[in-house]
Amino acid sequence: MSEATPGLSITDRIRQGDKKALAELYDAYSGMVYGVVLKIVSNRELVEEIVQDVFLRVWKNMENFDPTKARISTWIINIARNRAIDELRSKSFRNQSENQTLENSVNEVDRAESTNQKVDTIGIKNLTRHLRPEQQQLIELVYFGGYTHEEAAEHLSIPLGTVKTRIRNSILELRKIVKIES
Repeated sequence: MSEATPGLSITDRIRQGDKKALAELYDAYSGMVYGVVLKIVSNRELVEEIVQDVFLRVWKNMENFDPTKARISTWIINIARNRAIDELRSKSFRNQSENQTLENSVNEVDRAESTNQKVDTIGIKNLTRHLRPEQQQLIELVYFGGYTHEEAAEHLSIPLGTVKTRIRNSILELRKIVKIES
């Protein structure tokens, strides 16, 4: 690393290995880079990581910067934008997004449990006792057990069309029962 040489631009100082020049550049542009990356990625922890990586890339690739083609801020923003887009396309980001979805799904399951409890308190579950056993079983699996129609068909080893027909008929039957008991 060399000491700051009077008269040299910040980019020339970085090319010479002046870490203080990089720190000055970081101080001047990190906020702008952070804002650009945040609009693309939306995860603050990841944004901070990307901002650090952007300035590392600036450090390593300063010889590629041509002041006759672009301003330093434009060059840095392009690096930041490209790095953020690369992150969005990366496998780890997709996995992280899927994990977020899983965490959100846990909340959905909790809400569903709460809904099931509410349904049970108004007696819907009790009304299914008026249905035929095969209808009761399907309603239990699909509406109270959280199975999809496909999963219920597989679980019971019956055709998907049969599952859908039985569920539809069960709902029609439950509507009649609710009208009678009202």
